[in-house]
Amino acid sequence: MNSNPDICHVCGMTADPVVENVEYHKMYFWFCSGQCRERFVENPALYASKYAPEQKEILKKRTLHLAEPPDEEVAELLTSYLMDLMGVKEVVVEREQLHITYNLLQVTEAQIEEALTEAGLQLDDSWRERLRRAWVHDTEEIELKNLVAKPGSCCNKPPPGSLK
Repeated sequence: MNSNPDICHVCGMTADPVVENVEYHKMYFWFCSGQCRERFVENPALYASKYAPEQKEILKKRTLHLAEPPDEEVAELLTSYLMDLMGVKEVVVEREQLHITYNLLQVTEAQIEEALTEAGLQLDDSWRERLRRAWVHDTEEIELKNLVAKPGSCCNKPPPGSLK
């Protein structure tokens, strides 16, 4: 259990004393950035529980579709901007497609989309793309919640004494 005020509980980097800490179950947790604090607040059990995952990375590769292809200079700025997000491993811009690899334990597609909007870029707003993004948001949320689910008995085993 990490209660060290010098270490970010989400990513393990050095905590920033400027970023507000969080009290959870009478313990305090510190963070290196607002992004890590946000990740913790969304799923505190994922980072504070004894059932927290042993793995440090859950890599996701996604393709986001932009409303229009950015010019070369904007694409370079976009790549740099997204690489500054915690957990983003790779960004490739090809015409109106943005290929991105990221660690789900540190950033979600929803946060990446929010960063794109803040940067002034528009995502493809077709019903198909909105549906795909909503599906990804839900599956990522479910995957994170499943990581902290307590291990239970297996439902695939027959009841005791039924195989005589």
